Amino acid sequence: MANWKNNNNNPEKDLSSIGAMFETNKIKKMYDISELYPTKIIKLLGINSERYSVKLADPEKFTVSEILRLAYILNIDPNLIINVIQAETEKKIISMIGVNKAKHTK
Repeated sequence: MANWKNNNNNPEKDLSSIGAMFETNKIKKMYDISELYPTKIIKLLGINSERYSVKLADPEKFTVSEILRLAYILNIDPNLIINVIQAETEKKIISMIGVNKAKHTK
């Protein structure tokens, strides 16, 4: 459970179940939540369904603001979402840094 100040947000049972999945480390990839109440989540996030799908498939495209809003909607610590994104994108990030490092060491 997150410690949001001024949170009058009591997530509905369906959304709190997604939050519980993050809290129990059952979400390994952001796309794992793609079929879980997407209409409700995109409406609350304020993005369209296509952008939501793209970001779930490539989670480094989520903005900080979107991560914070999602965490608020699910009433969880934003770090739980960031941890999933970090684990999912780590190899890609390391590869990108290696390519950039190689370009600049020649």
